[in-house]
Amino acid sequence: MSPEQYLKKWVPINEKMRQENFLWGTLFENDEWHQYMSFDLYKMPKYQWNRIIKATQEIAHILQKTYKILCDDDSLFLQLGLPASTHGLKNLISRYFSYFARLDLIVNGDEIKVIEINCDTPLGYLETSVCNRIICEEHDCQSPNHLEENIQQAWEQIKQDYSIKPTDAIYFTSFNWHDEERESVQLIRNNCLNQQTRYIHVGNIVISENGLFTPKGEKIDYLYRLYPLEFLDLADEGRDKGLIFIDHIAKGVVKIINPPSAFIMQSKAVMAIVYSFLSQGSTLFTVEELKLIEKYFLPTYFDERFFKDQTYIAKPFWGREGGGISIFDAQKNVIDEDRTAYYYRQKRVYQKYMEMPEATISTWDGDYTGKLLIGSFLINAMPCGLFLRVGERITGNLSMFCGITI
Repeated sequence: MSPEQYLKKWVPINEKMRQENFLWGTLFENDEWHQYMSFDLYKMPKYQWNRIIKATQEIAHILQKTYKILCDDDSLFLQLGLPASTHGLKNLISRYFSYFARLDLIVNGDEIKVIEINCDTPLGYLETSVCNRIICEEHDCQSPNHLEENIQQAWEQIKQDYSIKPTDAIYFTSFNWHDEERESVQLIRNNCLNQQTRYIHVGNIVISENGLFTPKGEKIDYLYRLYPLEFLDLADEGRDKGLIFIDHIAKGVVKIINPPSAFIMQSKAVMAIVYSFLSQGSTLFTVEELKLIEKYFLPTYFDERFFKDQTYIAKPFWGREGGGISIFDAQKNVIDEDRTAYYYRQKRVYQKYMEMPEATISTWDGDYTGKLLIGSFLINAMPCGLFLRVGERITGNLSMFCGITI
């Protein structure tokens, strides 16, 4: 297919997605436009889909148990590397470590490994719901993803767990200038049914000693935020206000969604702690649970010296979108890395490198062969959809997503 023929097909599909608020089919980076949406469809065998769903459930079980252990063990909790200002947040116990999460998985043959836990501020909602449905319609098949249904169920659970009344207002926040974040929040908001909801730009939240308010003086008691909590402490500007915000969360002045537990479990240190339960033969887990850790979790440590004659990867505690990641060969030479300053200077964990399988998708520049990463959404503690991206060894902003069916 020539570039002209490809774009003749791509543009109408992208327009359909734009009409449903997916506005980032292309991304401007490094002074040029890049394709992000590929209308290709990955046809996954039913047995593989079922294995990924089962793996998601079993990994979630290990993470949920780990969360409870971390809340009860101060020495383990300190290994997470959380800002000192946030330590009091562990006393706010949540039913689930996250109501809205995405696990990033490498699925290579019969092997499934989790490499990331995106449980504080995950993205990829519109790609997995709206875009996947449109791509499947173009291919005359059905999307197997059902995010919206699970999001609605999550809100019913949240309203029960937070004792939110129908007359209470839930505020939703993100950066209003960031299309992906704003529209992702709106999708989450639109599926919070039978409830008063309002959107507020994160920069417009008024932080005072008495609580959080809108510019009109309306008090914010419940806040869904697509804003990482560590930014409140680690930000170069506005840290004083951020610390007041954190204190309000700890004292219950404002109740946030995702809860603080999602922030706690977002630390990449969790991966090293989970693997330590296996390597040290922890009695906190059953034999069957330790086998699940061995099956799904890669060797991960706080010290790179554990890796001898092996390729491994270094990940910052609070890395996102591949920021600050380095890949080393067996001789400790850098193979690939991202040096985004904010992430690169953070503490890091070291994880055994596992090669992702290759996948080829069509683009407006011709066929592209890259590494396939599978995101598995866990919403309201239930698997509900897969998000496929094809990119380089380090899956970053410029990886492309494609549709999936079974």
